[in-house]
Amino acid sequence: MSAILRAATVRGHDLELSWRDGRPPATLPLMWLRDNCQSPASVHPETRQRLVDTFGIATDIAARAIAVEDQGRVLKIEWAADRHVSRFAAGFLAALRINPDVLPVAVSTWDRDEIGARVPSVPYPAFMGADEALKEFLEQVARFGFCFVEGVPGTPEATQGVAARIAYTRQTIFGGYWDFTANLEHKDTAYTSMAIGPHTDGTYSLDAPGYQMFHCLAAECTGGENVLIDGFRIATLMQRDAPAEFRLLTEVAIPGQYLDEGRGIHLMARRPLFRLDDAGELVQVSYNNYDRAPFALPPARQRAFYRALGTFNALVNDASLQHRRRLLPGSVLLFDNWRVLHARDAYTGYRRLAGVYLNKEDVDSRLRFLRARRGEAI
Repeated sequence: MSAILRAATVRGHDLELSWRDGRPPATLPLMWLRDNCQSPASVHPETRQRLVDTFGIATDIAARAIAVEDQGRVLKIEWAADRHVSRFAAGFLAALRINPDVLPVAVSTWDRDEIGARVPSVPYPAFMGADEALKEFLEQVARFGFCFVEGVPGTPEATQGVAARIAYTRQTIFGGYWDFTANLEHKDTAYTSMAIGPHTDGTYSLDAPGYQMFHCLAAECTGGENVLIDGFRIATLMQRDAPAEFRLLTEVAIPGQYLDEGRGIHLMARRPLFRLDDAGELVQVSYNNYDRAPFALPPARQRAFYRALGTFNALVNDASLQHRRRLLPGSVLLFDNWRVLHARDAYTGYRRLAGVYLNKEDVDSRLRFLRARRGEAI
């Protein structure tokens, strides 16, 4: 429902906003409102960068006149000092209750049966041709942590086209676009036909890839089923059933490393398995037992850490919490590498997999832009 203002009332150095739909009142400092004026004199109309001199605004700035216009859709303020006029859309002001760097998404965690009843997907022609389908795709990725594009031609060009439709690809030690078989081209288990247990990628990177895209270009093999696990569901279960272990996994910074002596590479980074933001909300699941570097804790805490890690490992390997699917040519998978763990069964035969990494901020940016163009909350 669109936000509609009922009234705006000055309370000292603040402005109290009330709403027609009954949502709680919002109180904003007058200085904040002048500092965040969206007029062309305050925000450059082309670059969208700020032009306001924040430090030239008096902390006790006063409004000469305040009005609610356009049937509650606009707040107008005329400032006493210079008669400058600021206009704010009601939706802009209402959205301030949401941290602006976080996409407001109704996240739905899932297990095998819940996601199996409706696997998120969009058709390739619509995805490539209509922004509404692209938006639907990204909304499903934001909600469930992954989504398929179905009916994609089984070629490298089509794979790269799908990636480019979303955002630009991320360059890593594996390149930008990667296309490989079980050839051990890189020092990574993914470049073999062995089974790979549940993990996230880039635990050795200070900024782990936000999203990963897979497209199987050839599957002349037996086995090789892919597995997805919702790390946010695992966190919810541990928070409920093993709160002390969950808390420990939010505190211990686990080192990850990637070592390729032949290429002169030794990457290292540390972060907790469950990374929380400043408000205590879960923002990232980071787990790769293959890439975990040696580290030591005081003995009692080390034992507790292994117990907590064992609980997590048992959950991610619980079949009732896994979505399994054999990737075949025609189906492109994009998943949130900060949320969804992935795994793969061993296989025999020939299998060719292509894909890319995408930055968290770039994919989120595309969804934020598509929402803004439709006048939705960003």
